Amino acid sequence: MTEAKDRHRGTPQGSPISPLLSNRYFRQFMLAWYGHGYADKHQAEVVNYADDFVLLCREGHGVGAMAAMRKLMSKRGLTVNEKKTRLVKLPDETFDFLGYTVGRFYGGHGRPYWGVWGTRPSKKAIKRLVTEIHDATTSRWNALDVQSRLERLNPLLRGWAGYFDQGPVKRIYERIDRYVARRLRIWLMRKRGKRGTGYRQYSDQHLYETLGLIRLQTLAANRANAKV
Repeated sequence: MTEAKDRHRGTPQGSPISPLLSNRYFRQFMLAWYGHGYADKHQAEVVNYADDFVLLCREGHGVGAMAAMRKLMSKRGLTVNEKKTRLVKLPDETFDFLGYTVGRFYGGHGRPYWGVWGTRPSKKAIKRLVTEIHDATTSRWNALDVQSRLERLNPLLRGWAGYFDQGPVKRIYERIDRYVARRLRIWLMRKRGKRGTGYRQYSDQHLYETLGLIRLQTLAANRANAKV
């Protein structure tokens, strides 16, 4: 931020040292939370990754746990991001954590489930991926060869699916597969100076078998088979 830069305080967002500092400060919070009895008093466990964390409480303990958390953070000179902080009652409500939405979801027969499988990629995570796919297939890359786009798209898709493979992802994978194929077809047409969607010119077989585009649904099927 400009203020921090002008005062020569703080670190830029995304700086390599930021995760180290986050863990250093958060360790103090964790030691105080468990060492001073806050966890037992509020029956609240902490799950964190760097400075992102969730307090898991039994019903009726959430308000007290949040107040204690704010107090401990304040003592260490830290400020809680109130825009991202809220009290959620599971499974009736949901919350996002580390790219996943946690809460109650419904299976193919309308049966509700949550817990270990009560997760799915968040809307924000999906939107971020869609944006990257779009940016990788715009007309600015028309001068490059087709292989360069595959070398950009395939690692992106493989990495995303490697992380977002928990919960009901089948329909999400299908949507992403359709979007990637559509964007790549349009890019191929524009590269040739043509208009249109390219469905007739570039079949699924051409995209996935000839060019070697990754299909998330295939990755998921292969992963499931490997676990059997």
